[in-house]
Order: sequence, then structure tokens, then C-alpha cells
Amino acid sequence: MSVRAIGDVTRFRQLTMEIPMIRYMIMTLLASSFVFILGCETNQGTAKRQRVESREGDKSWRLSSDNLVESTDAAVAGIAGLSNLVRGEDGRAVIVLDRVENRTTDQSTDFQIHLARIRAMLNQSGAKENLVFIETRYKAEGIRQREGIPDSATQRTRPRYALTATFSDLPRRKGVFYLLAFQLVDLTNDIIAWEDSYEVRL
Repeated sequence: MSVRAIGDVTRFRQLTMEIPMIRYMIMTLLASSFVFILGCETNQGTAKRQRVESREGDKSWRLSSDNLVESTDAAVAGIAGLSNLVRGEDGRAVIVLDRVENRTTDQSTDFQIHLARIRAMLNQSGAKENLVFIETRYKAEGIRQREGIPDSATQRTRPRYALTATFSDLPRRKGVFYLLAFQLVDLTNDIIAWEDSYEVRL
């Protein structure tokens, strides 16, 4: 066998041994790329899902404007339909707005807007023929003081009823349960003349 033939055989053997190594390197590179891409997609999906859950969780813990409207609309209908309230000299029941007792875990929200809306809706409806709201003594005196009107020059209308409310919540495993209770209290005997409640499950 010639020297050239021997050289060709040697190169063929080397090439034969290198091909499996090249294939192994290519497969390893492809596998690594696949794992990297899959890992990136998995991480992106997990982060996005966590952000969505966080936003939904924060949202579910607070009462919405829809809850405000629905609860106060029901209270307005209940109060407007009362026929057993004691009326004053002008034929209307006198009511003063009290406050919302906040027993919920959400101490940052001013729930007084619920009572304010009830009063506004009643004053704008036909119910004002049977009832009238007066301002609180503290606020009325402050206004008179700013306007320079002496207390001796005024005569305060004495309220017979106070519109008040108590809001409570009960955290659950997923979400929270709210109880919004509205009361109309007879100030002459502390009897609850009317009460209605509104439940929210978030």
C-alpha cells in the first residue's frame, strides 16, 4: 500500500471519530438553548401571574362604589317607606346625621360618605315631605361662629332621630365578608326605630 493510500485511510478514521463528537456538541448546544428558552418563558409566566393575583387581592379587600350605591339605595327606600315615625310640629320627623362606626380592618377609608349619600337622596326625593334633616350642633355652631352670629340669636331644632351605621368585616381564607348595618335611633328612648343591613362577600 502506498504512502498516499495510508494517509487517506488515516484521515478517514480521524473524520469518522470526529463526527460523533460533533453530533454530541450540536445536540448539547440545542438542548441547552431549549432549556434556557423554556426557563425564560416559565419565569415570565410566573411573574405575570403573581402580579395579577396581587392586584386582584388588593382590589377584593375594599368596598367599591357599586357597593356604596347599592347599600345606600336600599337604605333610602327603607327610610322613605316608614310610616310610624313621630313627627314634629311641622308634620315631619326630625333627623340628625350621626357617624359610621368603623369596625373593619380598613381604617383608612372614610365611610361617612354612605350616610351623606342617604341624606342627600332623601332630601332630593319626595320623602322630604315627611322628614327633615338638621345639621349637627358642632357644625352648626362652627358656621355661626365664622359668620359672627351669636348663639342667643338662634333657636336649635331638637332632633327626634339619629341616622347612624356600623360597618364590620370578617376576613376569610379567600377574600373578606362585610356587614353594613344602618340604624335610625329614637333619641328620646334609645330605641332602634328602623334598621337595615347590606352584606358584601369579596
